[in-house]
Amino acid sequence: MLVALLLTLCAAFAEPKVRGTLSTNTASVGEALEYELTIEGESAPDNPPVPNVDGIEVRGSSQSSQLSIINSNVMRRVTISYTLVPKREGKFTIPPLEVRVGGQVLKTLPATLTVTPAQAMQGAGDLAFAKISLSKKALYVGEVAPLEVQLYLDRDARWDLRSMPTLSGEGFTTQKFDKPSERNIEVSGKPYTLVTFRTVITPGKAGKIEIGPVPANLAVSKPSRSRQRFDIFGRSLMEPAQEMSVSAPMLEIEVKPLPVAGRPKDFGGAVGKFEFNATGTPDRVKINEPVSMKLTIRGSGNFDRIGQPPLAEPGGWTMYSAKQDFQASDNLGTEGVKTFELPVTPTARQTTMPVFAFSFFDPESAKYVTLKSAPAPLTVEGAPQVALATPVPEPVKNAAPPKEEPKKPAVQDILANLPDIGAASAAFGPTMSPAVFFSTLFAPVPVAFALVAWRRRRSDGKAARIAALRRERTAMLSQVKGAAGRAEVLDAAVKAMRLHVQLEGGAQTDDDAGALLGSRKLDAETEKSLREIFDARTELLYAGAVRGEDRISERERDRVMDAIASFERSPRR
Repeated sequence: MLVALLLTLCAAFAEPKVRGTLSTNTASVGEALEYELTIEGESAPDNPPVPNVDGIEVRGSSQSSQLSIINSNVMRRVTISYTLVPKREGKFTIPPLEVRVGGQVLKTLPATLTVTPAQAMQGAGDLAFAKISLSKKALYVGEVAPLEVQLYLDRDARWDLRSMPTLSGEGFTTQKFDKPSERNIEVSGKPYTLVTFRTVITPGKAGKIEIGPVPANLAVSKPSRSRQRFDIFGRSLMEPAQEMSVSAPMLEIEVKPLPVAGRPKDFGGAVGKFEFNATGTPDRVKINEPVSMKLTIRGSGNFDRIGQPPLAEPGGWTMYSAKQDFQASDNLGTEGVKTFELPVTPTARQTTMPVFAFSFFDPESAKYVTLKSAPAPLTVEGAPQVALATPVPEPVKNAAPPKEEPKKPAVQDILANLPDIGAASAAFGPTMSPAVFFSTLFAPVPVAFALVAWRRRRSDGKAARIAALRRERTAMLSQVKGAAGRAEVLDAAVKAMRLHVQLEGGAQTDDDAGALLGSRKLDAETEKSLREIFDARTELLYAGAVRGEDRISERERDRVMDAIASFERSPRR
């Protein structure tokens, strides 16, 4: 009765969600693994689907459910675990599964499984052994890859893990290990408990990099060898615990650089496989009234490198900063949905919603991809504001000619000896009225004032742009001097040099080595130092390194400052 009352009072329900995850991304032929389908919503799912992949056998399933009420939200969680056994080697993709929950049809993300040939594992038969498992042995800079450290522990012994394993190596970034999972497994006929630690790695530089070894410190209690094998309660008697160390051998992988050819200008380092769309409301606004846009990026990859997508055609629009949100569909943050919500105002008449572009690198096809949102209909009413023209004075009509004064009789004095010029003196009088005369004389004055004002505005605008560039350059140099992370310092150094070039010539220059270094006459040593800065910056930015983890030394900071100074002292081409 109480449960029914609570369910009646709770009117708000959690949004339904579905998620499909594999217990491991790599397995050998004949090795069992789990595919877990989790469904959350207000009601139980209708006819949950079963994974169907050619080459993978489904050997049974189990189901559990849980009902919870949190902050007046009712949530029912149903978890279905399928046992999968691959029958042959290769790369398999479990397609998106459609689940109907509460009248809605939801889809899981696809899951990839790499199956290796069945073979005897190194260490099989020992009390314990470990290995590093990576689904791909060749990655691109910035590509995220799931990595597992697998501990195989004799099932008859009792184990105590003293500390979490840690990855060692250079040239990649990684996350902390997720909570480990356990399952029973047989290797070469011997029963083991497989403990799996999961994380993801992101290579930060091209070339060969070494991962590991990964040591693990354990305490093990073996079954007693005495005649009395069980206590009075039927439990196995164990020998005193002993310290033991197990190490997963080092793994070497090849990292390829992101190609330069075909790289879009708005590429920000996103590597993976994504879908992109945008929606806006309302569909009828006036000029300078905002349209609320929601941009959605869904898929798998390095979401930490995905920034606000730009407008494909910015003309006629004003775009503002977006509110960001990321909802991960896995525990490692490599799969999920990232959204951007922002206002965009039209400054001219438009017939469609603003179109946004999102660029990423697809490691499977080894190509850059640019997706654009669909141009949904939009009605923009009103007219753009037009600057008022400078008023021109209305010409004044000619006034009536002045009446002639009657001639006065000439005075007879010595002037009488001069010839009489008569009416010729009238030529020195005004030929037009004073109003017309002054109107004609001062007519160019408003035009001159307008020209002076236009030139002043243009001069002020140029001065304002130069001042803004100088402020930005000062901020970049301050970041070079004060930032702790290598990525921030190197990125600021490149931008400071680009701003210096713009202040010198006013040209728009890209933040790439070819454009900037080509603008100066550099000696060999300076050019080498600068190219090292550009290469390191590119690797760090595209690798998605967590800010603050890769600290820069003061010695390297001084080298960067010296390189900037040498660049600025170098003559222009």
